[in-house]
Parts: sequence; C-alpha cells; structure tokens
Amino acid sequence: MRLRIDLRQLECFVAVAEEGSFRAAAERLHMSQPPLSRQIKQLESELGVTLLDRDTQGAGLTTAGVAFLREARKTLLQAGEAVETARRHSTGTSRQLKVGYTTVFDPEVFPALEPAFRKEIPNGSLVFVPALSIELIRRLRRGALDVALIGMPSATSELIVEPLHKEPLVAVVPAGHPLARHKVLSIAQLQDQPLFWPQRRVNPGFFEHYEEVFAKLRHVPRRRLPEPADHHVLLAEVARGRGIGLIPKSMTKVRRAGATFRPLKEKEFWIGFGVAYRNAQQTPELDALLRIVRSKTAMLTP
Repeated sequence: MRLRIDLRQLECFVAVAEEGSFRAAAERLHMSQPPLSRQIKQLESELGVTLLDRDTQGAGLTTAGVAFLREARKTLLQAGEAVETARRHSTGTSRQLKVGYTTVFDPEVFPALEPAFRKEIPNGSLVFVPALSIELIRRLRRGALDVALIGMPSATSELIVEPLHKEPLVAVVPAGHPLARHKVLSIAQLQDQPLFWPQRRVNPGFFEHYEEVFAKLRHVPRRRLPEPADHHVLLAEVARGRGIGLIPKSMTKVRRAGATFRPLKEKEFWIGFGVAYRNAQQTPELDALLRIVRSKTAMLTP
C-alpha cells in the first residue's frame, strides 16, 4: 500500500497532540486553524484511523494517536538529520549551529560562546534562539535546533541531556510586605500568601517538581497565581504587590524597585541548567560547542 503523507501533516499532528488544542497548535505553527484542521483530516483519511478526539475543551489523542505520535516524532527527527547531513556533504565546510537557550539562563554566558567557537571552528557560526524550555525541547525533537541550554527539571525523553549547573531558588517579595523584614524565609511562612506558581502547560517538569517538594514539606500554598513566563514580568508583578515569586539566585542581579529578595531556609527548592541535543547527532561543530559550554558553565557560581 502506498501512503501519501508529507512532513507538514506530521508537524501539524505533533503540534496539536503536544498543545492539546487546535488554536494553540495553529499559533505555534504560525498558521490559521482551518488549514491546520484540513492537514489533520487528510492525514487521518490517508491512514484510515482517527488520531484525535475533538471536543469543546480541545483535542485528545486516541489510542492510535498515542502510538502514532511516537513514530511521527521519530520521522520528523530523522528527516531533519537527513537534511543537515546532505547540507554538510554538499558544502564540505563547517556549518551554522542553531543554539536554543532558556530565558532564565544567565545571559552573560552567551557573548563569550561565539568567539570561542570560531576559534575552534573558523568557518562555523552560531545562531541563538531564546525560548521557554518546553519549546526548545520541541524544536530539538523535530530538528529545528542543533543544541539547547534548558532549565531543569524538564521532560526530555528522546534527547541526550548533560546537567551543567544547579542553583537555589530565592523568594522575591514586595518591598513593603511584612515578610521583607525577615532575612531568611521558610516555606511555612509562604503557605497563606499568594504565590506565583509554574503552569503545567508552560513548564511541566518544574510544575511536577514544585508539587512533589511542597507535598514532601507538607506546606502546599493555598493561593496560587499563574507564574509569568518572563522573569522581568514576574518581578514587576511582585513589585505591584500581587504576590510572591520564586526565582533562580542568579536572577537577583536584575534589580526592580519595589521588590526584594530573600533566601529560603529549605534547600529542596532549586533550578538546574543542562545542555540537550539529539541522539546520534555528534559532529565536530557540536563537539566543539559542547566543550565550550561545559567550560563556561563550570565557572558559574551558585
């Protein structure tokens, strides 16, 4: 049997499956919903199976859809690697590396990467792509990035991840808040306070980490606010008195009038950083960049 399936249909299906809705998937793919829906229907028609259950709440995977998602990701990954292999062999020269990085990573590292990379790979170049870790992981899986510096913990199946750095979280409190009088805060003191909380949709790995740690400490916050994706926005919200946030210690270098930082008594609250890349993807360019990243991040202090 000859199937007529193209990569765009697979990209559309994977986007809907991961986002859980056609609207969010369309935004991610920079297209409108009607052509996205047509791509999925054509794919299902060609396969002769239903991959998605549609309802007013969004789109969920059928049993066939769950099985197909694994293989669709592999196909997109292999296609991306095939394209890059062809490009390398056609030029015979070093290539450009697409480097993703999470927006909570210390930005001071990045200006130093390019000159160090060019020193090892004279004909190479780096293109930096900032995004949330969950989006960086998606792009890595489908071959849109070569390597990414991501926040941890994150869900990183099908990828190789090397932990690089780990640092504690600190509380950011409105400057006029009674808790700002304390030099150190405990989680028990935050239990009845409005606390900005990671959204599962935006950062599932860190959401689960928060849930597990708070459950272990038996101090689950009663008033949870959706945590802004950008830490600068979070600081602004705290400065307005809307709530209390938890941020990496290295981000305390970013000052904001009306917000102050306090260390936490509990050491279970931390954030890590790691470098992620696809399996069987090693090239001289990637090897060089990995050595540089390991060296640079080794100099970061908690």
